[in-house]
Amino acid sequence: MEVVLDPTAGSLQRSKLTPPQMPADYLPRPLVGAALEGHAHARLLLFSAPAGFGKTCALAAMAEQRRQAGRAVAWLSLGAEDDDPSRFFQQLIRSLGTALPGVGADALEYLKDTMQVPMAVVMESLLADLSRHSQPLLLVLDDLHLIRDAELVGTLDRLVRLAPEGFVLAVGSRAHLPLRLATWRAQDLLLEIGSDELRLSKEETRDYLARNGLELDAKTLDALYAQTEGWMVGVQLNSLLLRHQPQNPAPMAPVGGDQVAVGDHLLRSVFEQLPADMQEVLLALGVATQLSGELANALTGRQDGQALLERLEAMQLFLLPLDRERQWYRFHNLFAEFLRARLKERDPERLKQLHFNASLWFTNHHMQNLAIEHACLAEDSQMLAALIDGCGLELINRGQLNLIYRWRQRVPNDVAQHFPVLVLADVWARASELSLPEANRMLDEQLARWSPGKAEGPLNDKVLAVLAIKAVLAMQKDDLEACIALVRKVEAQLGQHAAFLEVAILLLGALAHVMLAQPDQARRLLALAQQRKHFLEGRYLDMQLVNVEIFLYLEQGQVKQAQLLFEQLRSRLLPWFGERSRARVLPTITEALIAYQQANFEHIEERLRWALATVDVINPVDFYAQGMLVLARTQRLQDRAKEAQASLALMQNLAARNQSWRFYAQAVADEIAMILQEPAADRLKRAEQRFSGVDWSKLASHYQNMSFNPVSWAQGLTRIRLQQARGHYSEALHEITQLRGQLQNGWHGLQRLRLDLLAAHSYQRLGYQERARSLLVQCLVTAERGEIRSLFIEEGEAIQQLLQQLESAERQPAMQGFIRSLLAIWPGQAARKSLDALEEGLTEREREVVCLAAKGMSNEEIGQQLALALGTVKWHLHNIYEKLKVRNRTQAIRRARELSLLD
Repeated sequence: MEVVLDPTAGSLQRSKLTPPQMPADYLPRPLVGAALEGHAHARLLLFSAPAGFGKTCALAAMAEQRRQAGRAVAWLSLGAEDDDPSRFFQQLIRSLGTALPGVGADALEYLKDTMQVPMAVVMESLLADLSRHSQPLLLVLDDLHLIRDAELVGTLDRLVRLAPEGFVLAVGSRAHLPLRLATWRAQDLLLEIGSDELRLSKEETRDYLARNGLELDAKTLDALYAQTEGWMVGVQLNSLLLRHQPQNPAPMAPVGGDQVAVGDHLLRSVFEQLPADMQEVLLALGVATQLSGELANALTGRQDGQALLERLEAMQLFLLPLDRERQWYRFHNLFAEFLRARLKERDPERLKQLHFNASLWFTNHHMQNLAIEHACLAEDSQMLAALIDGCGLELINRGQLNLIYRWRQRVPNDVAQHFPVLVLADVWARASELSLPEANRMLDEQLARWSPGKAEGPLNDKVLAVLAIKAVLAMQKDDLEACIALVRKVEAQLGQHAAFLEVAILLLGALAHVMLAQPDQARRLLALAQQRKHFLEGRYLDMQLVNVEIFLYLEQGQVKQAQLLFEQLRSRLLPWFGERSRARVLPTITEALIAYQQANFEHIEERLRWALATVDVINPVDFYAQGMLVLARTQRLQDRAKEAQASLALMQNLAARNQSWRFYAQAVADEIAMILQEPAADRLKRAEQRFSGVDWSKLASHYQNMSFNPVSWAQGLTRIRLQQARGHYSEALHEITQLRGQLQNGWHGLQRLRLDLLAAHSYQRLGYQERARSLLVQCLVTAERGEIRSLFIEEGEAIQQLLQQLESAERQPAMQGFIRSLLAIWPGQAARKSLDALEEGLTEREREVVCLAAKGMSNEEIGQQLALALGTVKWHLHNIYEKLKVRNRTQAIRRARELSLLD
């Protein structure tokens, strides 16, 4: 995060987007020029060599040539702080925008208020913008080796592959990059420029030295070149040394072939020949990665910082200007690393003090990232904590609390406890570990410290941040009333605080009202959130607002409306987030809920397993619980009873641990329903034992103030199923009437449909055929209109038989078609059809042959057993292979076993 409130910060930002100034003594590299001319069609130019070979200068010279030839040129000098997707793409978009105004404007929107940057989507947006420009473009990314995120670098492959004609990417790097170099090399689209092309020849070395007033004899020149091998920095260092030597220089001292050792030796020699006061100045300046005149004053205690930097540049002490105005400079990386290592070895305490001074200066000039970086290096935990605390609320408003938590790890606990934002980070960590009581205790302590004197007074942003987190924790504890009470505090002062926090807490309140069966109050809060959302730049809360609205439709039983709204969400908002972004967790769960109700079971389990494994404390427990329940039901409807039982057991354990008793009751009700549909003779006895093992009254007491008690609903529904299993259909109808009284008009659509379906079953068993048929038709009409299917299948074989009877008598084609679509997706239906077809085609003799083959008998043994000739056995096996669609005996036995043909 960089909030540019100071011209100095803006100047530094601009310096990253412009090629550095070329040194006056720069020698064009003829081998580089020849390579570029010979590969004019290359789309990826890779300048890769160790430090000091002149990669940046070569790139800058090439960029200037392309600019003069009429090409658009975008330049980005990368730093270690850019190894973050959000920051990298922001810088990249600014760079492209300097060359092609308007490029990346849409892509910037993808980076706002997101939990994780959708790299692929951002790149797609950039590619779309680039395709609208016909002007050839050169994009230069210098020091790309500082970007360690392999996926981030990998997106550049897509840029190279899909960018329009005339686009060229040039990269400067010290190290190998995770790009598809072999592919580009094979397609002749890659030009690699390395040390061999960048190093100086002996003649060029002599010319360079001559430009600096050094005429060497052949022997000295040979020794110098043998030592440096054309390494540009090595030649420059020797040039500095020779300028301080007497007229007859001493022979070059052999250092060995190690380039690092040569460089270290030469740097030390140059540094130690400087005056002592100049050495001290360089050691002080070397701590900063970027330098301005004012920063130089702050580090050295001088008043002539700008003149000092210009003098160092003139002395060719490896100080490079970063902009044409020469407001910002940096030391060559090798020299900077040498200076820092030297100071750390000589005076580590002074090194820390200088980092502290740099941090203070960057703080005063509103460059928080650099300020925090230097505070870390200063090992000053108080300053670091204060800096994080200062920018923390803005990060919270952008939904980036996780970034604060990462920084928090560098602050000792005894320091962190005095800084509000760091305490919130600790609370978040405790809550993520599901230690909710401890997290709430810490929040209450902070509220006592930060709240205004009067409870009715205006809330400050710190208090609002605490209330927002308390609302999240209240949802996690299933304390819906507490969540709504917190929302009321904020609602009374809407418009006076950060929009992100206000919208977030309104959405939590809306969801709590949904779970309390209070749709009008939920819609009112959603409308308020919609109004405040216009003050946000990003899409994250916009997506979650729509997600809560979809959940509201699902609770009403309006599955079709939920589906239509989700399609809008999918096209309008989901593309802004990466496929595996945490921001997509809740939409993934709601998509699975919709698909399940419509009996579209394909991919439900795959999606839910990812989403449920990714859910953290920021996501309300209701979504998690509903997802777990749908996962178990999907497994059950796919004839995977053991897996469904395991999922329900897990749900019960988690619900009990968090004291979320309504979800515990739901899971128990599903478990009993599953037992009742088993073929085992003792299923009713086991179901009754499980039912009597739960203290339903105690669980229901936690929700006695709710107009719709979810535990009482689960208990009543289970009673109905048990009465029907016992054959007590009149008692079941009585229970249905009692339970229907809990439902609200215009709400509880799925619950009402389920009761009508169970009532139709009871009427049919009691002999009221016409009434049962009328009620079943009514259920089917409602279900078809709302695209609801799985609810019928959940109630098992009894409902299947009702549908089969109705289907044979139904005369309306539309209704008959809907019934058939329900029967076609019934568990085991496809397998039974396949089995029936095989059994019709497999003769009794063929069944005998395959059974004996499965026992391990040879063809001869089978013939003896069945009194068949060997040729006849082979003929039967041939027919079996064709009918089972296999190629050999082993496959035939396996397939027969899968289809239960060996029983």
